[in-house]
Amino acid sequence: MDITLRPATGADFAEIDTLTDLAFRPEDVVTFLNALRAEGCVVGEWVAEAAGEIIAHIAFSRACVETPDGNRLSAAFLSPLCVRPGHQRMGLGQRLMTHALAELRSAGETLFLVVGHPGYYPKVGFVAVDAAQLDNPWPGNPAFMALGELPAKATLVLPKTIAEVH
Repeated sequence: MDITLRPATGADFAEIDTLTDLAFRPEDVVTFLNALRAEGCVVGEWVAEAAGEIIAHIAFSRACVETPDGNRLSAAFLSPLCVRPGHQRMGLGQRLMTHALAELRSAGETLFLVVGHPGYYPKVGFVAVDAAQLDNPWPGNPAFMALGELPAKATLVLPKTIAEVH
């Protein structure tokens, strides 16, 4: 199958919403994704396309890590990643995630965060976050992971949309 990885555009949003609904139903992730877009905190979205159809999507939103001295470090928070049913478990999500991470790194991003399956995201380098190191809404939860260097002690500052969900 010939797959194209590319940035998402506004013209893709309706198809992305349909894909997101198919992948996450009955959970309403579409409303969450559109709220992130409306808040203006999305720093990047990418899709995987095959035969003119979007079969996977990933989005990252702006978050910050604030140190005790008030310094804020930018972080890109992965939410969500989805693959169309029927195309799952073929490595497509990992391929799209690797592509998006490379694109974000080339734009200067160095810290990435996710709340996701602890058996999946470590495949691209994410590791569980030590609650003593980063004050966050998921203390001790192995699903909260980071990729990149965290300060010795800090507090996670989330976009309003993500903070309200968690």
